[in-house]
Amino acid sequence: MNVQHFFHRATGTLTYLVSDSGEAVIIDPVLDYNEGKLTATSLQQVINAVKEQGLVLKYILETHIHADHLSAALAVKGALSGKIAISRKITDVYDTWSSKVNCQPLAQFDVLLDEGDELSLGGKKVLVLSTPGHTPADLTYHIGDSIFVGDTLFAPKRGTGRADFPGGSAEDLYRSISRLFELPEDTYVYLCHDYPSENEEPELCSSLSTQKSDNVMINTSVTEKQYIEIRTKRDSNLATPKLLDVALPFNLTYQLPNNA
Repeated sequence: MNVQHFFHRATGTLTYLVSDSGEAVIIDPVLDYNEGKLTATSLQQVINAVKEQGLVLKYILETHIHADHLSAALAVKGALSGKIAISRKITDVYDTWSSKVNCQPLAQFDVLLDEGDELSLGGKKVLVLSTPGHTPADLTYHIGDSIFVGDTLFAPKRGTGRADFPGGSAEDLYRSISRLFELPEDTYVYLCHDYPSENEEPELCSSLSTQKSDNVMINTSVTEKQYIEIRTKRDSNLATPKLLDVALPFNLTYQLPNNA
């Protein structure tokens, strides 16, 4: 299995191209958005990599509906085919945020995933784990010795994803992460976000053992009560994501809101 990463510095987002035996999945692709205009300049690197390596794209996997960047899933599908997959609980997120989408219908995702579902990737299986907390519809994808955790875990020095969006829950997030901590300690944890300085590279991966020992918000010595207190206090001081009013409607409907 081969894992390649592509860093979208403007939003701090990591996209992954995961391949095995000539087949591939792309996880959390990103569109460029600037002053109301969408472009696929950054995305083209991912598309080129698939074509240059002669890979067959099977799925575009979303870990959750993102509030801080615009998904390129539909653009990837148009360029490379492949099916867009997301949690079945996306309907719950849509209902929660429906007032923001100007009555546009929920996008027609190709595959709605549940806990325990499996997708094929070459000689590997993509095991779907439901990991709610950041949103009720967060998924982790377990492929071989690696997990792709979306906004569930950040780099150990940064902690975890926030849990203050409607439908989010610090309690659920603690339990989701505790479940991930039961996986083998040498499991690779691939992150969806990092925020390095301009001259630094992102931290894209850590071992599960490092997360369990060193994560500043949740580790094996932190109780559920302590984590909820830490996460809630941190969330109370966080700003609203800059692109939320554009990203949420677009990622739910694949249409820009009228005020974008």
